[in-house]
Amino acid sequence: MKKILLVFLAILFTFNCANADCDYECVKPYDLNNKFRSVMSAVTGFNAIVENRIESVLKKEIFKIASADNLKIKVDSYSPKDLKNGIFKSMEVKGNNVVINGIHLTSLELKTLCDFNYIKESGKEIVFVEDMPMSFNVEMTSQDLNNTMDNSRYKKIIKDVNNLGQAYGGGLQISSAKVAIKNNKFYFIMALDMPFITKQPKMVVSADLKVKDGKIDYQNTRITSGFIKFDLKKFDFIMNYLNPLDFSINFIDNKDAKFKVKNLEIKDDTIYANGIIIIPKD
Repeated sequence: MKKILLVFLAILFTFNCANADCDYECVKPYDLNNKFRSVMSAVTGFNAIVENRIESVLKKEIFKIASADNLKIKVDSYSPKDLKNGIFKSMEVKGNNVVINGIHLTSLELKTLCDFNYIKESGKEIVFVEDMPMSFNVEMTSQDLNNTMDNSRYKKIIKDVNNLGQAYGGGLQISSAKVAIKNNKFYFIMALDMPFITKQPKMVVSADLKVKDGKIDYQNTRITSGFIKFDLKKFDFIMNYLNPLDFSINFIDNKDAKFKVKNLEIKDDTIYANGIIIIPKD
């Protein structure tokens, strides 16, 4: 019981999200424990005891792969035996000031969407017997994004852009990048290295944040500061390639899944986004 959920938890926080349509169907429960025993476990309180024990263990395991304040985990099961067999009604994870795989989030909430979830252990692997749809809600500030952009994986994205600039952009290089959110407007700030210019020029670009095909997309980019002229349609492409928001939403890494952002807004200089993740059955 403990081991199968721990392995599942490790997968939950390490899958790689592929953008796709996120329609899902919940299957009817099956392979459940004897109904009378399940009722007796609930009546005697034994079910709640086991759930509390699992929640405590899972919290300790999360702290091995991530950090968070006010971390809360809620597991709702049919019975202790069903939980041991990898069957549970729901799981919810909430935390503030979350750091996962170098990605910083002011808050994160994950919640299964079906009342029947079924996983099995196969050696050191977890087999998803049925699709597992989950909702996610995240909050991000500019400080979160700048901390994330200091991560080596994001720096590699900048390096890839610089390789293109070296080959096709006349030697233009991005030496550093950061973001700002002021008056609910999103700004991307770049320090540039340019041939024959000793002082690094800076470029400040504002953009509207939209959801397009399940991804966070920059639209209507505008250069608000800087003396360099660019084709803004081409710059939209660069901005979306460097997209720190889309990078931050992919806070989980290493198992194919369907991922879709549904809503996004900036309020009180904080970005709020929510959507659906589906871990497909094996």
